[in-house]
This record gives sequence, C-alpha cells and structure tokens, in this order.
Amino acid sequence: MKTFAELGFPGRLVAVEGLDGSGKSTQIYLLKRWLELQGLKVYFSEWNSSELVKSATSKGKKRELLTPTTFSLIHATDFADRYERHLVPLLRAGYLVLCDRYIFTAFARDVVRGCPPEWVRGIYNFAALPDLTFFFKSDLEVSLNRILEGRPQLKYFEAGMDLRLSADPYESFRIFQGRILEQYLAMSTEFGFHVIDANQLVEKQQVLVRQLLSKTLDLANFRRADRPRPVPPSPRKPAPKKLFEDFEA
Repeated sequence: MKTFAELGFPGRLVAVEGLDGSGKSTQIYLLKRWLELQGLKVYFSEWNSSELVKSATSKGKKRELLTPTTFSLIHATDFADRYERHLVPLLRAGYLVLCDRYIFTAFARDVVRGCPPEWVRGIYNFAALPDLTFFFKSDLEVSLNRILEGRPQLKYFEAGMDLRLSADPYESFRIFQGRILEQYLAMSTEFGFHVIDANQLVEKQQVLVRQLLSKTLDLANFRRADRPRPVPPSPRKPAPKKLFEDFEA
C-alpha cells in the first residue's frame, strides 16, 4: 500500500486514530481550525458519516442487529462512498484532507470482533495510506471518564456488549477497548503512526501535532487562491466543549 504522496496526488491526507474517549476528535477539530485560520484548503471527514449509509448503520445499532461481519461490511461501504465521492476528488484538487478515523479503525475493531485480519484488510485494499497518521494513546480509565463526562452511560457497541465479554458494560468497555489498544499498538510500527500521549493536557498535545504536521508537510502548498473551488460540505459536528480561542491564534 502506498500513501497519496507516493501515488502522485497533490493533496495530502492526515488521519487521527485512538480509542473511544481518547480525545482525538478534539485534537483534529483544533487542528482544522488552525489550518483554516491560515487560509489553507482543508476538508474534514469522519468515520461512519456517509449520507447514503449512516442511517442504515444507526438503525442496525439501535436494534442491536449487527453481527461482526455485517458491522464490518456496512462500515466498509460507508468508507468507500466517502473515499470515492469526497476524499479522492479533493486530494486530486490539492486539499489537506483531515480524517477522524481511517481504515485502521476497521483493522482494529473488526479483528477484535472476530473477523479474519486478512479478510478485513482485503476489503479496504482499494484505499491508499494516509500521508500522516496520529495515534492518541490514552489510558483506559482516562478514556472511560472522558466519555462519561458527556453522557450518563456507555453505548452498546462502544462497550463491546455484542461480544458478551461481561454483563457489566464498564468492565466490557475495559476488555473490549483494551483489545483494540493492543491491535493499534501492533499497527503503530507497521504503518508508522506518530504516537501522542493522550493523557497530557489538550494544549500540549495540540502543540506537538502542529509541530509534526508543519515539519512533515509544506503547508504553503495548500494555501487557498482568491476564489477557492466549491467543495462538498463537511459533516456538521458540534464543537468540543473547550475551544481554547486564545490557543488557536
């Protein structure tokens, strides 16, 4: 598998990965705002957000109908739709594309749910690798506490309850997410993840992310022209609780 740079695309794709509750979504939001304030061409895409697929996925989750195989295939369909209709065209147009989760999410989650690794990777063999991948490594308790700060209970699939690991959703979460963490750590060397300590302060993590991005990519190549081309709208997502307005400047 090659990166978009190795395939000759003028744009670059940056992905963030991490456990549920690792804080990766806050980090990529802050990065997106910072890049936009510099006048760069930026597009954001998140996992499970295809307009064609996400309603079916939501219904399947609510009714707890998804088996490991259907769970894997429906997310692969979602990804393929976004990849072909949004990501690739914008990368050809020279955009910086930011992805909140990429194919590595499937490589970790689907394998933990029992799908054969070779089969899962084969489903995504059409996709190029990101040009830069950040993995936000957080302690399980830190991730769990962050999730519960925003809502009263864990979601069924988020806690891995479909795997019958434990009758206690919190214990199930620890087991399930712990296994996913093992998969991510195994992939970190294979795919060259930049591992960020997600237990640190948000500001400290963001400084490091910006430094690594600026060191790896020539951001001047992605500056907007006077009349930027229209792009598909990024999925609307509520801003994180802490925006650190002074920090964005």
